[in-house]
Amino acid sequence: MKNTGLADTVQLHLLRNFLEKVGDTNEDTRYSQEQEPLVQLLIDLCIHLEKTSIVEDFEQPFIHPMITVQKWNEELKLIVDEQISKVTSPS
Repeated sequence: MKNTGLADTVQLHLLRNFLEKVGDTNEDTRYSQEQEPLVQLLIDLCIHLEKTSIVEDFEQPFIHPMITVQKWNEELKLIVDEQISKVTSPS
């Protein structure tokens, strides 16, 4: 999955599905390397949108990024939903 700044519609829907699965399983979430591009896309999106508190958590040493995804799951869903609305709404 190539990141070209803000995510495209397909990437945003993949992110939303990923966040939904994480929200459903939360602490039981198993991390796989296949999820790394999605996690990185979330990090990039938060940086781009200046979501400072979330970005700071992602940058914590010795804390796996999935812990941050779990902690901020509801907020990340809202961020992704807002981006989906922006991408899919007519200009």
